[in-house]
Amino acid sequence: MVIFRADPEVKEVALIFDDGPNPKVTPKLLQVLKDKQVHANFFLIGARSEEAPEIAKLIAEGGHEIGNHTYTHTRLTQVLNEKGEKDVKKEIEQGASAIAKAAGISGSEIKFLRPPYLNWNEEIAKIASPIYGQRIMMSDLAIGDYDWGTDHFWDENDGEAISAQAARVIEAWRGAAPGTLLSFHDSSEHKLPGNKDYETWMNRALPTLEAIPSIIDNLISSGLAIKKLSDMKLIIEEG
Repeated sequence: MVIFRADPEVKEVALIFDDGPNPKVTPKLLQVLKDKQVHANFFLIGARSEEAPEIAKLIAEGGHEIGNHTYTHTRLTQVLNEKGEKDVKKEIEQGASAIAKAAGISGSEIKFLRPPYLNWNEEIAKIASPIYGQRIMMSDLAIGDYDWGTDHFWDENDGEAISAQAARVIEAWRGAAPGTLLSFHDSSEHKLPGNKDYETWMNRALPTLEAIPSIIDNLISSGLAIKKLSDMKLIIEEG
């Protein structure tokens, strides 16, 4: 049982950001959210949070929802197949522990788990359910907000490419319906296990950062309130 969306009868949506914290992008994103007076939902990676605890704390201090995106952002089914059930549980619990410590919050404040790559099956559900119950966060639409380069070397000085992708992101979310959980990235897989060490991967969220102010304005002008997941009526479904 997982969550793809919130109640479509309630005029609310949520902004979800995966893979942070990112020293280059997340603080600027937090400033945008503060200026717009809205709260978002950040699914942090444990190892990434250990690298930038000051940013994890900023997220918590901003009153945003913090969720668990595991410790190393590895596909949980891969962990299960290669290492076993114990290591899946460790990946989840170590992620929550590292995130809570970095952000200066209690483990009980991390209410939701978001599996990396939305990789999920019944075996993983049996392991995760005793920890998170049915609070497993998926997405009802993926728009590839980070996929704006022709290769892995995204150039932060290429304003034209960034703006072009930002425009696509804005258009993709135009007219979002009530109950939509809008999914974005404020970071990337840079330096995480199984990924090459492309420092420019941390630029992948720049189009999203550029797009977010317009997206927020569009949502509000459409009469939609932007909420934290814990304040919404979420729909639990088979998945």
